[in-house]
Amino acid sequence: MTGDKTKFSKLELKEEGFVTYGDNNKGRILGNRVISIVSSFNIKNVLLVEGLKHNLISISQLCDKGFKVMSEPNNCLIYDAHGKIILIAKRVNNIYLLDLHHASFSIHCLLTKEDDTWLWHKRLCHIHM
Repeated sequence: MTGDKTKFSKLELKEEGFVTYGDNNKGRILGNRVISIVSSFNIKNVLLVEGLKHNLISISQLCDKGFKVMSEPNNCLIYDAHGKIILIAKRVNNIYLLDLHHASFSIHCLLTKEDDTWLWHKRLCHIHM
């Protein structure tokens, strides 16, 4: 799921209902389609959700695509079909955060910011906003 329309290589807009978050708030589904990170790494059936501030990835979709996901207490490793690690996620509290600096492909920009709040948040190494 993502709230960023620009991440889609293909997008089909149509209202499909709602998703419910852990705090019982709801987000309207505006459409779905394919996100391409690189030509060999596509994620299908990604939902475009109104107001979603962070991108969420489905482990089951990665497994269906042929990737192997290995979870450990402190991190999660995602391997391609050849056994090469393509993504590393470190556990922070009860979620795994992807470490895009160690991805096996070139990443140009996967972050946008609206103000300097996020910049100072990263500089001061806060765990939470």
